[in-house]
Amino acid sequence: MITITSKNIFDNQKFLVDTPAKDLIYKTNNFKIMRISLKKGLAIPAHQGTHVVIFFVLKGRGLFTSGSGEVELGENEYITLDEAEPRGIRSLEDLVVLAIRD
Repeated sequence: MITITSKNIFDNQKFLVDTPAKDLIYKTNNFKIMRISLKKGLAIPAHQGTHVVIFFVLKGRGLFTSGSGEVELGENEYITLDEAEPRGIRSLEDLVVLAIRD
């Protein structure tokens, strides 16, 4: 028998002062889910991608870099990026994002 246990996505969530906090939420051989937390003003500089990714905003607002420029996203909004697209994040407010990647 399999026991199902519920979890809250914000359990143990933290903000670091000078760098993004990255927490592994779930991993299989096929995909990985990370929670990324950025204090207001922090950034992950734009860099070349190597995998497909979905960035889903749980809290806050941020600017997300893609191959076609920047887009501002808020709570419950997301962006999908192909494996070769550049990607980056700059927080406009305290920001919590799920990154789902292959």
